[in-house]
Amino acid sequence: MHDLNALAIFVSVVEAGSFTGGAAALGLPKGSVSRKISGLEAALGVRLINRTTRKLSLTDVGRAYYEQCRKGLGELEAAHRLIDETQSVPTGVLRISAPADTGTGGLTGWIETYLRRYDQAKIELVLSDRYVDLIAERIDLAFRAGRLKDSSFVARRLMTNRRVLCASPGYLKRNGVPTSLDDLSTHDGIVHGDSVAGAVWRLHGPEGEVSIPVNGRVAGHNMRVVISAALAGLGVALIPDAVAHSDIKAKRLVRVLDQYAGPELGLYAVYPSSRQLSANVRAFLDIVVESINTSRQAR
Repeated sequence: MHDLNALAIFVSVVEAGSFTGGAAALGLPKGSVSRKISGLEAALGVRLINRTTRKLSLTDVGRAYYEQCRKGLGELEAAHRLIDETQSVPTGVLRISAPADTGTGGLTGWIETYLRRYDQAKIELVLSDRYVDLIAERIDLAFRAGRLKDSSFVARRLMTNRRVLCASPGYLKRNGVPTSLDDLSTHDGIVHGDSVAGAVWRLHGPEGEVSIPVNGRVAGHNMRVVISAALAGLGVALIPDAVAHSDIKAKRLVRVLDQYAGPELGLYAVYPSSRQLSANVRAFLDIVVESINTSRQAR
């Protein structure tokens, strides 16, 4: 097996563009660096670097060898980092991104548990309905709902969820309880979107998927607005089951036409695949999974 120090020196010289730069980056004498690379070339039986008085250039085989060495050393460093992080206690800042709608849901409880459990940890929360670039915005962990597009990120499905039809007891007392999809046309609808015009609910039921025009009276782009409007008795709303569960259990909301629900969507934990799962992310995900499992058992 070849000397890993020699491989690291070779990569450093290539990335620095000179023996002098590579030696300075490593804190080694230039002569030692040159001898290490000469020894590596001798062991391999090939020339890796063309040496001239003005600049350093790689041979074809040197370029291919550099790419493999760089990749291998990176994976080795990641393996060491993984061990270190697995054994460490969460500290410092964990940056989390999530849709704005989740800010008052389970996420708040997860954060509370995390901060209480790890007193050296901090949270930076980015709540936004726009697409958040995980790399550019230094996001360690993102929660995303729906059907994910293919990407280079790791996506771990945490749960599936459907939207259910709900209304407040007061609204149903005043307007009656819908007993069929046709009845919905006579009820006020609360729309999750920018406009009441042209709103449609896509529901799955005994006859498969159906599209129901909504008699929209209130529209809100944020789910918190939709839930607040439903609790205030302004109409029937289509709300994620996981979000509506506590209000239904407390009888602040009532499910209607419970044989119908929106399409099944997933909640995913997403993080960049180029990063190992840090102690912070691992600990937070453990809390999330623990909370979801407890909630399922309580139902």
